[in-house]
Amino acid sequence: MPIAIDPTLSVYELTARVVNSGMLVNHRRTMSLISYEIENAVLHDGAKARIFSGFQKMSFFLPQVQRYRRLAERAESIYVFGVPDVLLPEIPNITYVMISPRDQLAKEWFLLADAADYASILATEELTTWDQPDDERTFKGVWSFDERIVSIVQEWLSSLVEARPLGERKRDPKVQLQYMQRTTMRIANRLIKLAEQRTPKAVRTAKELEAALPQV
Repeated sequence: MPIAIDPTLSVYELTARVVNSGMLVNHRRTMSLISYEIENAVLHDGAKARIFSGFQKMSFFLPQVQRYRRLAERAESIYVFGVPDVLLPEIPNITYVMISPRDQLAKEWFLLADAADYASILATEELTTWDQPDDERTFKGVWSFDERIVSIVQEWLSSLVEARPLGERKRDPKVQLQYMQRTTMRIANRLIKLAEQRTPKAVRTAKELEAALPQV
């Protein structure tokens, strides 16, 4: 998608400025699990969300192509940001947004889902580099279910990619709470499985997930 992007634009900075919670610092595996749970609200719980997903470079997106094909069938629309270092398949309802390796967004892993009754955002900045082993890559960032924050960032990103505005919506807080509770339950089950593995990596991931989980 030929969009002129300001190289200083930062989803992480915008989100961190308005999130009223502490910063989380976590490893790549933990970030992947959090991203999966935001996506699962669309895949498994039926949230018809607009999704913005920052993969840093498109080769990081390729392993998720089949999952994103299924997501695209359920989402309102999907926008995937990344440095174009590989050829990408055309997928209905997914728009690729190309960025430069020099852009601030190339340092950021983010995922936003905004639906009528569901809102969640993970916004992070990498503290390490792409070429480090996955297990050593770390990120600082925030995770929030705050619909006001999600709306602010979603409207900004929608304007950036020239998507139609989603407009004013009346959210049902009870439905949003149900989505959040399903997410919490799935993460609780992950924590149990990680604890059963008893490996140092699994224990670390369990602690990071538990610390990152927003309060419901």
